[in-house]
Amino acid sequence: MIIMRLKKLLTIGVFMGLVGWALVACGGTAVPTPIPATATSTIPATLATQLPDLEISSYRVTYDDCPWGGPGTVAVSIDNFGVGDAGPFEVTINNGTTNLDGLASLGEAEAAVAFESGPIGGINAEVDSAQQVVEVDETNNTYMIIFTPPPPCATPTP
Repeated sequence: MIIMRLKKLLTIGVFMGLVGWALVACGGTAVPTPIPATATSTIPATLATQLPDLEISSYRVTYDDCPWGGPGTVAVSIDNFGVGDAGPFEVTINNGTTNLDGLASLGEAEAAVAFESGPIGGINAEVDSAQQVVEVDETNNTYMIIFTPPPPCATPTP
């Protein structure tokens, strides 16, 4: 029985020695590296931390005539929540476009377009609508709100 144990221990020892020798001969310790099941990000993590992130945060509608009729302006407030500065980009608001020269990191700017008649019942805006700026998140560039406008201004009687 003692001889059987010694044979078993010797066999295990020889096996462990061969495994250790194989690891050393192959250049060191084998460490399994998992292969990701999904595709890697299109923007490397180190670069993504340096990119801008443009987003529309609010809007303002101003009428030229009475408080809610006639021609006017729709303006949106744009924030850069990213670490990097954004170069020039286009903003589309209700089918009108305007261009901004750029926006610094953590900066805020306003873009506005005029309209010919009111009242308007919604805002459909997109920052960087011409895809000029590479951003951390391209999915947060649109802003849409529909609201019930007040009734048009009364026409004065002659």
